[in-house]
Amino acid sequence: MSNQEPLLTTESSELVPSLQAEASEQKPVVAKKKLPKHIFIVALGATLAIAVLRVGWLVLFSNSAESSETITSTVKPLEVETTLTKKALTLGGTSLSGTVEAVETVTTTSRVMGQIKSLLVQEGDRVKAGQIIAIIDVKDIQAQRNQASAVISQALAGVTVATAAQTQALASKSQTEAQLNQAEARQQEAAAKLQEAQAQLADAQLNQRRMTMLRKDGAVSQSQLDAANTQVALIQARIQQVKAGIEQAKRGIEQAKAGVKQAVSQVQQAKAGVEQARSQVQQAQAGVEQATANLDYGIVKAPFAGVVTKKHTEVGAIAGSGQPLVTLESSDRLRFSVAVPESMMSLVKQGDEVEVQLDALNRSVRGHVNQIIPSANPNNRSFTVKIALKNARNLMPGMFGRMELPDESHSVMMIPQSAVLKRGQLEGVYVVGANNIAQLRWVKTGKVRNSKVEIVSGLEQKERIITRNIEQLSDGQHIVLAN
Repeated sequence: MSNQEPLLTTESSELVPSLQAEASEQKPVVAKKKLPKHIFIVALGATLAIAVLRVGWLVLFSNSAESSETITSTVKPLEVETTLTKKALTLGGTSLSGTVEAVETVTTTSRVMGQIKSLLVQEGDRVKAGQIIAIIDVKDIQAQRNQASAVISQALAGVTVATAAQTQALASKSQTEAQLNQAEARQQEAAAKLQEAQAQLADAQLNQRRMTMLRKDGAVSQSQLDAANTQVALIQARIQQVKAGIEQAKRGIEQAKAGVKQAVSQVQQAKAGVEQARSQVQQAQAGVEQATANLDYGIVKAPFAGVVTKKHTEVGAIAGSGQPLVTLESSDRLRFSVAVPESMMSLVKQGDEVEVQLDALNRSVRGHVNQIIPSANPNNRSFTVKIALKNARNLMPGMFGRMELPDESHSVMMIPQSAVLKRGQLEGVYVVGANNIAQLRWVKTGKVRNSKVEIVSGLEQKERIITRNIEQLSDGQHIVLAN
């Protein structure tokens, strides 16, 4: 408004002469007409009203012109008090903050694909082990099982056909083997007859030579010699016949051997067909078993007793294999998880009895250290320690608590309580950064002693922190150091 006052003054000063001129111009008219005094006053008031309206328009125009310009404003740096952080040796127990968590936490998932027909739990419900959580429509799986059952029937029929073929092949093999044996027997019989005929031929030829000699001497008749010659010819003819039988027997043996070989091949093929048919039966049975198992997976049950902490889906949604349904946490088996700085790890040992203070319940719970994660967090150089709680009555996962370490002298960092800013359950400290800029940093606090609070993690030594006026600060604001 200070910028507008000169404008109003200037405009009004410019308007006065014009008003006077208008008044001077109007005077003769008024004088000539000799208007009444009260009419003259009314006219003068109207003229002044017009002048005021002109001034208002000028003021409005001036404001719109100023609003079109960019007005930059800067926040004045805030004057604050600061101090340097440092560690000091202190006596007594150490309090570390942590969270109550469930020992058993599982997100139940669907093992089959199908539409969710029923979701029988809500967030916050307590369930028993084996209680039904969800039911999934498995009509498609039922159809797959029916199809697999039909395949079993076909495979069994294939086994029957293959077995019959194998039986026929074995019979054919036996028949060809018998034919081979008969051919070999005929060959042996013919060979024996050949030997016998050859022996008879030798005797007949000897008799023929004797008769020929005796005939020359006239000792025997021509008929006797002819009989000897005939006998030789007959035996020779029989020998030729026997040899022909032997050749035929050999050919029969070769044919029988070929038949046996073919029969053996047919037997092997039939056996392979039987094995293949049986394999198809086993495969079909496996399909039926899998489909039956998938039918059972259509009913999702709670693996243990606990509390439903989250629902991931709703009735009517399509559940896929591995899709989360609900998250379940055990309500009876709870533990306390706390981050212990590496400088205090010597105070914590496996099996130690500790006490956990629960602020929400205003009571403490005893427990023992049952797990120390052997890997430090690189951000704050702390180790995660798990405390098995003995009495989990009225406790819920997510509760805030503090663990009391055994009494022992140790070096801790203490800062004024006035330097700690609280945002819900979070605690932070403003650190003086480069160019005197306030930077908000979240910290983890411990015990409070003599208006000072212990910093477990989040700050390093010799960092300058702001101790006053922190509620008026914002992250990134410029500050002026008062000390």
